[in-house]
Amino acid sequence: MTPSDIKFGLFADAPDLLSTLPALGKLNKHCPAYIKSAENAQVIARRFARNEMLPKVLEIDEKCTKDPRYFDWDLWKKANDIKLNISPIPEKMGGLGWNALANAVLVEELSSVCLASASNITFNTFGLLGAMVECRTGIVLKIIADMVDAQKKGEPLFWSWAITEPSAGTDMEHGRAMATMRPSTHAQKAPGGYIINGTKCFITNGSLAHYVIANICFDISAPKESMATFLIPTDTKGFSVGTVERKCGQKASQTAEIIFKDVFVPEENLWEPPGRGLRHTREILSITRGFIGVAGLGLARGALAQAINFAAHKKMGTHRLIDEEWVRFIIADIVKEIMIVRHACYNFAIALDTYHVWRMFEELPIKTSLKILPQNFLLSKSLQKLAQTKILDSAGTFYKNKLVSEETVEAFVKHGSAVKVAGTDLAVKVANRVADIVGLEGMSRKHGIEKYFRDAKITQIYEGTNQANRLDLLENEIIPLL
Repeated sequence: MTPSDIKFGLFADAPDLLSTLPALGKLNKHCPAYIKSAENAQVIARRFARNEMLPKVLEIDEKCTKDPRYFDWDLWKKANDIKLNISPIPEKMGGLGWNALANAVLVEELSSVCLASASNITFNTFGLLGAMVECRTGIVLKIIADMVDAQKKGEPLFWSWAITEPSAGTDMEHGRAMATMRPSTHAQKAPGGYIINGTKCFITNGSLAHYVIANICFDISAPKESMATFLIPTDTKGFSVGTVERKCGQKASQTAEIIFKDVFVPEENLWEPPGRGLRHTREILSITRGFIGVAGLGLARGALAQAINFAAHKKMGTHRLIDEEWVRFIIADIVKEIMIVRHACYNFAIALDTYHVWRMFEELPIKTSLKILPQNFLLSKSLQKLAQTKILDSAGTFYKNKLVSEETVEAFVKHGSAVKVAGTDLAVKVANRVADIVGLEGMSRKHGIEKYFRDAKITQIYEGTNQANRLDLLENEIIPLL
């Protein structure tokens, strides 16, 4: 793939949020700093995607085809240097302080080049997200401090979220489905903690992770009632990585099998007790499903940009391919659908900042603390130790639960599911339609368009299959009315 002289998407000048999403103009009048942050994110993300990711995306894909364990550390280090992998952490604590809107911009821009490489950077916020959902003060502060310290040292600190098992995939994300599933991984109480045995599969970052957030039941005959959430360091005795999958698409993102054999987890690493694991999962999904929709949007936009570039330079006798009326009508139709989904995606991101866990950084107690406390104290072990006292540790959970109710979580599962289905279905549809435009020649590997075709399909499957997302939409929006 080569840079285009057609000013569309990744190849357009940034920032262009206000011109492409004019509804943001109202927010810009009343909250200019909010929009400025997103515009700044777009400039940085688009520059990185165009200058660092685009020139080597096919090379990385080819190397990962030969060796599924290949990882481009050079690209990761460049992202780490500019803090893209710790973007949600407050600026005062060493991150970029990007809110949900700015992070949606980041996901869209990076995914428009390579969703797999984008996930190596953006999916790594699972650790912070999982901790924010539980919001035990001491754990949140420790994770932030560890992530910032690793970034400063230029060292990787990867996280993964382990849900899927060989006998249970999307079932683990839905209460009614859990009633009939038969998980193979299980935990049992032991002195001072828990013993875990079993296997998780298709785990993003599973072969790279330093920590795994795992949803595991205590009673395989009653998974919903006994599901718990654990934090598991991957250097724990008995933890191992099995197969790293050879995949059709998204090859730069490692997907692995992870194995627990008498893995001991101390009591303090039980994040949610039996019966609360599904609740923890649903709250994470209420955020991440929408971001997968944004990733699908970025993928669709990138595929179209490359198809436009190809058609603009492909000679058809005395004219270009893009001059043919049928091509222009397909492009116009795709642009229309991208515009519709893009507005929905950014509406979702703004809603996250307004009503969900992201709003905590704007609430007075946290905002004031970030303003008056020095960075070295905010990241200090002494503050972490203080925050781990019973009263302060539970204060964060209590405060967060007041801000983000059960009803809010399920509402965002509904809205996130809608955005996820819309964005990922769009990615698959656009990947198919641009293939119609460019034909066999354009689908040659050197143009990179076929990679979008390969990468798109999995977006309909992970973070809950689109069928399961539709089920959540049905149960949250329609069935209550019947």
